[in-house]
Amino acid sequence: MLYMSHVFEDRKRRKYGLVSNFIYNMKSAKEWDKKLFWAQILMVVPNVAASLLGTYLPSRLVSDLTAQIGIPQLMLELVVICAVMWIGNAAFEVMLEYCELEGSFISTHYAKKFVRKIMDVDYDYLEDEAFQKVSGNAWRVARFGQGVSNAVVAFPQFLSYMTGVVVYGFLLMQRSVILLLVMMCAISVSLWLLSIARKKHAQYYEELALSSRKSGYITAQATDSAAGKDIRIYHLTDWFLEKYDEALREIGRIYGVIHDWYLFRNLSHAVLQLFMDGAAFGLLAYMLASGEITAAEFVFYIGLVSGFSIYFENMLRQVMSFNNTSASISYLREFLEAEDRWNRGEGIGAERMEQIRKNPVRMEFRNVSFTYPNSEKPTLKNINVVIRPGEKIALIGLNGAGKTTLVKLMCGFYHPTEGEILLNDIPIEQFNRDEYYSLVSVLFQDATMLALSLDENLTGQNPDEIDRKQLEQALKLSNFASVYEKLADRGRTPLVREINKTATDFSGGEKQRMLFARTLYQNTPLVILDEPTAALDPIAENELYLNYGKSMENRTSVYISHRLSSTRFCDRILLLEHGEIIEEGTHESLLAGRTRYAELFEVQSQYYKEESERKRKSELMDDTYESNVEKRGVFDE
Repeated sequence: MLYMSHVFEDRKRRKYGLVSNFIYNMKSAKEWDKKLFWAQILMVVPNVAASLLGTYLPSRLVSDLTAQIGIPQLMLELVVICAVMWIGNAAFEVMLEYCELEGSFISTHYAKKFVRKIMDVDYDYLEDEAFQKVSGNAWRVARFGQGVSNAVVAFPQFLSYMTGVVVYGFLLMQRSVILLLVMMCAISVSLWLLSIARKKHAQYYEELALSSRKSGYITAQATDSAAGKDIRIYHLTDWFLEKYDEALREIGRIYGVIHDWYLFRNLSHAVLQLFMDGAAFGLLAYMLASGEITAAEFVFYIGLVSGFSIYFENMLRQVMSFNNTSASISYLREFLEAEDRWNRGEGIGAERMEQIRKNPVRMEFRNVSFTYPNSEKPTLKNINVVIRPGEKIALIGLNGAGKTTLVKLMCGFYHPTEGEILLNDIPIEQFNRDEYYSLVSVLFQDATMLALSLDENLTGQNPDEIDRKQLEQALKLSNFASVYEKLADRGRTPLVREINKTATDFSGGEKQRMLFARTLYQNTPLVILDEPTAALDPIAENELYLNYGKSMENRTSVYISHRLSSTRFCDRILLLEHGEIIEEGTHESLLAGRTRYAELFEVQSQYYKEESERKRKSELMDDTYESNVEKRGVFDE
């Protein structure tokens, strides 16, 4: 349970109640397996019925013997009652076993829900620290599953105990309400003392954990070869052992204190049990001696006292143990029920979407500012810019200028803190999320390849759904066609060698072109390219520039690059600095004046000249050349 302990650290924070959580888990059990749901409900009946028959059987035998009925009739009653008890117990055990078995698998149901949610939740949640904590705890609960698995068995057991308390308590009340109240008070006090012992245990947990970490650290150092050199050279063995003994003594002391609290509770429980049993037996013996009850009734009520005591104590123990189980379900629910900001309902409609897809789009930022959560300083401030239909925009700026944030706003990953973004004069909030995402394709620097076939990675579709003509065009425009055609299995080639040892690994440049092909295959009216030439050699980079205009026909595009020389083929350049667009224009117009762009271009040109000279000298001296451009971006501050 150590890996689950931190899930329950924040015990005061509860968004959902205990009853609500168990109802939720019951509904989830029904989604997972309807038989599991009904087994949880119905197992209460045979459990309590068999227990009540077991309490009734001794008194029935005493009554029959007192009445001196015949042996055959006595044996018949005994066989019938025992048979019914056996059927009840068997039915209960079968349903309990089924609940335990299926309960161990219900975590897979929650794990599937988790994976679906984490891939579908609005992107800004993934970068939110508070949500990361909730999602992390939810994943641990879904993965390890103790809390939700225990709930599948714990809740029906609680219902059984509660039903037993009601039935046995009602029967006892027929003779003495005072006896019932005395028993309830004694058991409650005993469990209250147990809860105090557990709280003291929890209070000492941090001290215990600290000493355990110390002893664990010393053990780790003792077995580490690097530390072993210091231990031997500097004669640290005795010192390490002394510290180890200190940690063990502290652990022993803390366990001793915890043990004393539990000992106090157990002694108190023994006294209370003696008082409760003495009161019950004394009262019933008095009733028997005074003729208020028969010997058979005496035996029956003694059984009721014992049964009620067991049921009542187990019920309260179960309630005390529900906290961790409820916490597990709370974390899952808080994660799964997180509300998205994006519109998931009706959007602008299929007809308008079809019209938008046919032509390059117009994007406008109106007074857009963005501030990250828990940050006082805005990352973007009052951005006003219009990207015209079919325009090729270059977005440049120093590290930290806000380029990545601006791109994420374009993608719909973030929502502006102030202002609005419009696509074809429609506020993007009017689109539903699927509509908007179908209009944008992006080549990210840190794009992911999946352990699927090459065609599946390129298209995101099953092989029989792929538009082959569209794929062929994307391969050609991205200059990936030559690599694709050389592969023995072409589109069926498996990727990601970590998963499949026979998979193909591409070079950095090949992977970049493959990802560009994937971007083009989506055939969207808005394309964003984030450092598309970062891993390309000069020849491949030049080929991309030559094909860029053709590949962006009938599309609006935004091109992000740290190489200013690569922006000259764009229609307009936007220079972002300190969260604001400080300059815009063509490459030539910006170089013509005394601009910040011209200053940066000159610095970068000099930097590349120095790199070229360093490379030439390395080649002459037959030295290994390592580019500083790759190690350190020219826009790094």
